[in-house]
Amino acid sequence: MRVGAESVISVIRWRGRELIRKQRLPKAYRRPEIDERIRRSRTLHEARVIKTLSENGVPVPVIFFLDIAGSSIYMQRIVGAELRERLDKNNILLAERLGMIAGLTHKLSISHGDLTLSNIMVGVDNGLWLIDFGLSFFNATLEEMAVDVHLLERSVESTLPWLRMNFMEKFYDGYRDVLGREMTGRILAKVSEIRRRGRYVERTVR
Repeated sequence: MRVGAESVISVIRWRGRELIRKQRLPKAYRRPEIDERIRRSRTLHEARVIKTLSENGVPVPVIFFLDIAGSSIYMQRIVGAELRERLDKNNILLAERLGMIAGLTHKLSISHGDLTLSNIMVGVDNGLWLIDFGLSFFNATLEEMAVDVHLLERSVESTLPWLRMNFMEKFYDGYRDVLGREMTGRILAKVSEIRRRGRYVERTVR
């Protein structure tokens, strides 16, 4: 079981199969009727994002059923490990595959919202899967897509700083193959802008 800020992730058995249940928990500080509406809306939104991505070839868990009243999604359990646990110089080519997956996601105008190494699974067959779309957006703006790329780079840098440059070079190779040079260039320019804003905030805080 994993408890997050908004939900509980647990493994359950259903008809002889192991599934993941993501259940959004009530928040005591919200009025009950508002809380229920928010949890249902976010659950439905996440399920729609996952369904759209799955139908367009992005590797995401298969949804088996929704419990809207219980604000729960029951989905395929991906057997494997988080990418942050598998990433090293021997499998750096996973970065290029990830770039293609992120590029396809952005081509659909969807942003992940929390694209870190902890939200990318490596399956037993070395395939990559995106998980956890609780912060995702449809009709994503250039900024929201750039934030995905920026968060990924920060995640790699904090986990394996010595791999960051090679990882991101391979990532951009795959990303560019899907999105094309022009769109990739626009997103990378926005990533650079986000970095500059971050450095400015750090300097002013000090």
